[in-house]
Amino acid sequence: MTYDETPPLLPPGQMPAIHTAGDLLRTWRALLGPLGFPRRSLWLLFLTAEGRPAGPLLTVEDLRDGPYDAAPDDLVAVCEEILDGPGARGSVALLVTRPGRDAWHVADRAWGRWLTVVAQRIDGPTWPVHRANDVVLEPVPAGESGQHVA
Repeated sequence: MTYDETPPLLPPGQMPAIHTAGDLLRTWRALLGPLGFPRRSLWLLFLTAEGRPAGPLLTVEDLRDGPYDAAPDDLVAVCEEILDGPGARGSVALLVTRPGRDAWHVADRAWGRWLTVVAQRIDGPTWPVHRANDVVLEPVPAGESGQHVA
């Protein structure tokens, strides 16, 4: 799926609630605006139980090419701490972005698998992990994320 029309970015209280994977994709489009990234980054969007943004969008900048020695449980702990506090009974959506127009490569797939592991370990509802470069925003395909494909 290519990045088509950018929905308007509204104040958090006016953003449409996220109930489906399509809603989440539309929200990522609104939050990111025009695609184009100076470096690889991780984005964390915390949602209330009603599917509304809970607090600011968090980013981790300047990620390495791969999560080779990163412990998934460290990010799981951060997410669960936020979900147990201000995001009580909510959920978190994860997105990895990088510069470039080239096809998805081994580093992109490694980040997709790693973030899928993080999402699966978080106690509570999870969302499909997404990825974006300068031309495409999409969910990480199940076959690349390490998820079982039925």
